[in-house]
Amino acid sequence: MNSLWYSRILALLLAVLSWYLVTGRERVDSWVRVRVEMSGLADGLVLLGAPRDHLDVLVRGPKGLVRSVDPAELVYTLDASKLVPGRNTVVVGPDAVALSRLFEVVEVRPANLEFFVERRVTRTVPVLGAFKDASARDYTIVSQLDPPKVALSGPESVLQDVDEVLVEPMALPDAPSGAFEAYVRLVLPDQVEANPRTVKARVQFRQNVREAVAEAPVRVAYQGPASIRVAPENVTLRLRVPVPLLREGGWRGLVDAYVEVPPATPPGRHEYAYKVTLPQGCELIQAKPERVSVFVK
Repeated sequence: MNSLWYSRILALLLAVLSWYLVTGRERVDSWVRVRVEMSGLADGLVLLGAPRDHLDVLVRGPKGLVRSVDPAELVYTLDASKLVPGRNTVVVGPDAVALSRLFEVVEVRPANLEFFVERRVTRTVPVLGAFKDASARDYTIVSQLDPPKVALSGPESVLQDVDEVLVEPMALPDAPSGAFEAYVRLVLPDQVEANPRTVKARVQFRQNVREAVAEAPVRVAYQGPASIRVAPENVTLRLRVPVPLLREGGWRGLVDAYVEVPPATPPGRHEYAYKVTLPQGCELIQAKPERVSVFVK
């Protein structure tokens, strides 16, 4: 029985060895992807655009092994120290891809790599605020940015047209009042860096107003026993009124003009300056007339 099992194991090993010898002699081609890495780019230079990140390589080798090549372990390292400003062409030959001696690199695609190199420049530009859905609001937005300017660094052809930089649009509250502070990032062109990358924004809200005219009756505040008459009975007020009040209407009914007459005022005609109470947010620009006549009987 032991001799039988020994013969079977020996036959299996011989079969595996025969398969290996046959397939090992047979050579096949297989395409693999090789990662491209770059090193050594001189200071003060920058690549324009995103460089190619891989090569397609045709590998020839034993059938039993070529399909086991792991692309994750294959890297083509490009020496960028020889790149100069302008257009650069790098020829990638089969010997540029390092593989075991068991394999042969038949073809590399693309065989030529194109690189566009520019000088890196630095510019200092102002920073401007930006807001979401601010055009239809009833208030004016005043923003202060700290710092007000930033230093940009990037390709010369990109920065030559950059005179300012915006922040990422800030969302505004539905019912803004007072002020708020926030740190916001800058919106930068591709391949441009900024120092600093974020700025502090302080945002204040000032309600929009418009001028309007209201006619208001003059109310007499008097506690005495006499009969009182005022002339004129109405005054004309020129006001600054918040836009929401103008849109809603009814604000004129909240305007109050009154004159205070002391109880001991003797009979006759008297001149008084009247007072005006306005709805919240309104501002008096001009009142005509400035004084009224009070007749006491």
